[in-house]
Amino acid sequence: MKILFLINNAFGIGGTIRTTFNLAGALAARGHDVEVLSTLRNRDVPQLPMDPAIRLTSLVETRPEHAEHFASSSLRGQPALVYPKADYRSGDYDLFVEESYRAFLRASDADVVIATRAGLVAYAAQFAPSRMIRIGQEHLTRRQQRKAMREELPRHIKRLDAFVTVSARDAEDYRAHLGRLGRTELLFIPNSVPQPALPPSDGSSRIVVAAGRLVASKRYDVLIRAFAKVVADHPDWQLRIYGGGTENAALRRLVLELDLHNHVLMPGGFAPIDSEWARGSIAAVPSDREPFGMTLVEAMRCGLPVVSTDAPHGPREILQDGVDGLLTPVGDADAMAQALLRMIGDAELRTAMATAALANSARYDPDPIAAQYEQLFERVAARKRWLRWLGARPRRGSAPDPLGPVPTPGQPVVDCTVTADGEVLLYPARDLAGDATLRWRRIGDDGAQPRELAQDGHSVRLGDLPEGAWELRLQDGRPVAAGMRDTRTLTHPEPPGDGGVTVHLPYRTPDGTFAVRSWRRAVHAEVGAVFADDTGLHVEGRLIGAEFGTQAPVLRACDGEAVHEEPGRAPSPTRFRISVPALAPGTWQLWLEYAPGAPAVRLGRFLDDVADKRTAYVLPAAEVGGARLQPEYTGENELSVRIDS
Repeated sequence: MKILFLINNAFGIGGTIRTTFNLAGALAARGHDVEVLSTLRNRDVPQLPMDPAIRLTSLVETRPEHAEHFASSSLRGQPALVYPKADYRSGDYDLFVEESYRAFLRASDADVVIATRAGLVAYAAQFAPSRMIRIGQEHLTRRQQRKAMREELPRHIKRLDAFVTVSARDAEDYRAHLGRLGRTELLFIPNSVPQPALPPSDGSSRIVVAAGRLVASKRYDVLIRAFAKVVADHPDWQLRIYGGGTENAALRRLVLELDLHNHVLMPGGFAPIDSEWARGSIAAVPSDREPFGMTLVEAMRCGLPVVSTDAPHGPREILQDGVDGLLTPVGDADAMAQALLRMIGDAELRTAMATAALANSARYDPDPIAAQYEQLFERVAARKRWLRWLGARPRRGSAPDPLGPVPTPGQPVVDCTVTADGEVLLYPARDLAGDATLRWRRIGDDGAQPRELAQDGHSVRLGDLPEGAWELRLQDGRPVAAGMRDTRTLTHPEPPGDGGVTVHLPYRTPDGTFAVRSWRRAVHAEVGAVFADDTGLHVEGRLIGAEFGTQAPVLRACDGEAVHEEPGRAPSPTRFRISVPALAPGTWQLWLEYAPGAPAVRLGRFLDDVADKRTAYVLPAAEVGGARLQPEYTGENELSVRIDS
């Protein structure tokens, strides 16, 4: 059967994209011909992993500089006639997009069309031929839709063959408000989440993980306020909030306001996210509304118990309160703090809940969810048997050629694991021949000689990479995409006993390429906590590869030829504390002189799993005598201070 999914933008990061890719992949694995049509394309490579059996195409290229950007049509900018103005993404749809959809759907030979948002439900209802099985999905809830959308949506739903919600309670709500549906079948089928391709969490880390769009309804402000109470009792625990969105700046300000910058990380978007769930010991979901709760299931499938608000509608249908997680009232930071403290303080309870979460979440595996959709197709087909809907249909009329397919599904992909001793093992995951020659290319230096890797069975050992940033390519120069990166052993690594620092940190570049950042320092000053007050900035850290003698360490701040020296303190032979006072405006690099006559070493943060400290760490500024001192990490994860008057 040929199945067509309609989605607004398959190139972002979000629950609807993930679950669409999951279901599409499961249906493809069951023998169906599956295509995902993205209205918009704003990048070459999807940020989320997608089964190569799926064909991903697009209607509109949004980048003006791109060769396939088309802005000259007289229909551009004219308001759409069918797409509901009350839909949250209506601004993406003008008459040009609408007519492209009309032509594409009417000429499509798909047997099934599945629309993944309210506005696209209108297109499936109005433009898809009646011979198709026309299905709408609700990835929000009825009550989350705007009032005008709630009033308009029923007339589109009643033209469909089926309308699927992702929670039972939302299906009941729709049933109570839609009245007589005629031929439209209204039902609930949950979203699916595949089994992760890495071992589950062992529960040993002191990390609480949250992930999702940073928007008001996700209420990460509640979680941050709750975590302030956690840190008061457990200062060794850390909170990581993954994602991006409109609330990013406000949440960062709240982290600083509550003095949590040494305890809360905000690394931005991360894909695939499974490795970050598996890095943690507890997952937190503070939302006001969760139509389904993809993050709950993803975390549970990685072996994490979940502390979640009892938001409508998903969490209560997913979690068993007190068995595989804890539910708290919506918007109650104190209650969320108490639930987190209960889990953190009771390792036996946390382990039991983690075990239950892993077992209970298996019911969301994509294969049985795809089977439910197949049963739906069969029921609808039986009702439509008077139509000859089976098999490919010739195109009727002319349709616009969609953009794509994008190169991602055919791009070679590698997964990786970092072993306990810091060695990086690469595992070819997709479209990479067993005898393929892999090479490292130094980023930013096209003239450098590439370095080859030797394969060892099914894995590839990293090799002896010099310090720098390196990306992985095939012998013919094609980039290799980054798949799963299991770097949890780097979360709190200990330096080798023979002194110095050697770190190889895998990461994903903005264009999706697999890369590694390597550091090799015989002596290294590792940055720890950072503080700010009215006297300046203060940095605590440890010296690796050497020890302080009887003379106190000295901070050397350099801005071009300007140099300022400031005495520091050494509470122990390997611990230091240095302070940065108000200096002249500029960007000052920070160095540490640890012994008389020894070369100064650059302050940096290398001993963790965060590839880019510039966004992940929320650092406080100091206001001193009219000067603002803002600490910041460089692209090499070394610490500098920007001073403005």
